[in-house]
Amino acid sequence: MTKPATTVLGLGAMGSAIATRLRETGHDTTVWNRTAAKTEPHAAAGAKAAATVTEAVNGSDTVLVVLLDHASVREHLEPAAAELAGKTVVNLVTTTPNQARETAAWASEHRITYLDGAIMAVPEMIGQPDARLLYAGDEHAYDTARPVLETLGAAEYTGEDPGLASLKDMALLSAMDLMFLGYLQAIAMMRTVGTSAAETAAETERWLTAMLPHGKGLAAIIDGGTYDTGGQSVDFDRFGIASLITASREQGIRADLLEPHRRLLDDLAATGHGDSDWPRIIDQLTIR
Repeated sequence: MTKPATTVLGLGAMGSAIATRLRETGHDTTVWNRTAAKTEPHAAAGAKAAATVTEAVNGSDTVLVVLLDHASVREHLEPAAAELAGKTVVNLVTTTPNQARETAAWASEHRITYLDGAIMAVPEMIGQPDARLLYAGDEHAYDTARPVLETLGAAEYTGEDPGLASLKDMALLSAMDLMFLGYLQAIAMMRTVGTSAAETAAETERWLTAMLPHGKGLAAIIDGGTYDTGGQSVDFDRFGIASLITASREQGIRADLLEPHRRLLDDLAATGHGDSDWPRIIDQLTIR
């Protein structure tokens, strides 16, 4: 069975990994990159190297965009809009939800079928079962492009709103970012007594692995919406966070990463919610 011809625009680390995976799994692959020299190894391995974006998209019904940022997507697709009409464009550039929606609206104006994608993986994971790729937008386009998309990793369709894949990506990356900031706080504190970063990181990993399942309990409290389960209260958590801040400062370590948590708790206590379950701070995160 002939596999769909596919174009990859952008040959950074991720774009190169995607192009290589497609070529090695039997897809007729065309590549383009702003710096033409990056296409040479792919051409030598059997891909077609195009000199322009217009040339690159002509031979494929599915176009994967793996460029630098949101601005570069429009910059390079705009001149090829006429050639892209009737094709499926899958944007794998990291963008915000509203940027994804903006590109989808532009694509619709030019009769381009659009899918927004988010890659929950590093380049080395592409093609492996642990690589998770999220997609949002035209469901028919997702079904059509699925043989290509599943070549790259586990494909997950999140819904017709083009911003949903990006939103989930950004939410999960936010959780990851805050988690690793916690690693740095712990390492900074323990380094003051000569403990290596490697040792503290290993201790932190063991501790967080044991604690992560409790996240489901927090979710149940939030979904319940009453914040009156009798669990850990705002006032109790204020005491705990204050102790963490004091301990950091006693060791000569700044507590900038911890203080926003305390401010949210203090705001709740000041409005009479000291007895509430502490996850009520989620309501403080909404911009009013």
